[in-house]
Amino acid sequence: MGSRREAREIAVQTLYALCLDSNEFSHDSADRSKHITEKISQIIDFNNKSFSNSQNEFCTFLVNNTYQNLESIDDLITKFSEHWDLRRISIMDKCVLRMAIMEMRFTDIPGKIIINEAIEIAKEFCGEKSGKFINGILDAVMHSKD
Repeated sequence: MGSRREAREIAVQTLYALCLDSNEFSHDSADRSKHITEKISQIIDFNNKSFSNSQNEFCTFLVNNTYQNLESIDDLITKFSEHWDLRRISIMDKCVLRMAIMEMRFTDIPGKIIINEAIEIAKEFCGEKSGKFINGILDAVMHSKD
């Protein structure tokens, strides 16, 4: 498994943990960044991983930027998930979708690579059916002109 895949997996798990966390984020971005950094560290420890600086930076980038753009990302999920209310999508599926859409919108990583990574992560954490669902939404987002 590649180092970026491991960083993405930790990022998805961190996003999931943050969704379940009862502590609301402060509007102060420094507090939010500190909370995210602490949560990433907890998830890395829980998974008994050792991360390089570049993996840690990439993971932090994914989580921070996903949270900073959550509203616009959720708007895209809502737009392209026909007949599915955002509240009906499982938390883990949303975390995978959110991170992948953030990568599509705010990095120069090719969309096909992002989709493939998201599908593989979804298969591991969400199940086979989730991979198909996520593929459909991400493909639509990738081909949209928004």
